[in-house]
Amino acid sequence: MINSKNRVIFFLFGCIGLRLFMAYLPQILPKKYFKVMAAVVTLMGLDFLRLYFTNSRLNAFEAGGKTWWADLRLIHGALLLTAAVYLIQGSKNASIPLLIDVLSGISFYFIRRAKIFN
Repeated sequence: MINSKNRVIFFLFGCIGLRLFMAYLPQILPKKYFKVMAAVVTLMGLDFLRLYFTNSRLNAFEAGGKTWWADLRLIHGALLLTAAVYLIQGSKNASIPLLIDVLSGISFYFIRRAKIFN
């Protein structure tokens, strides 16, 4: 089991770190690889939507139990699919929805999980 301190580190440096890298990637990735990235991002977006619409994986070990972001999966999925469209079009603007996804993830974490506003 992951303790609460490790969960915070895992979220901020693992989840958020990886998503920040994904948001930056369209800025540095050669355009010939955009379609490959689009395929990966599309699969991620579709999986978020699948989890949302099927109410699946509501107990996440990495979150210490309840998946607090379950009702946000629709937003994450839509942002990822939006980024995939930009990538298919060869646009570096794919970074925008990916960055919005990161910033919303951080915001919701502090609002819901860390409860700094309660």
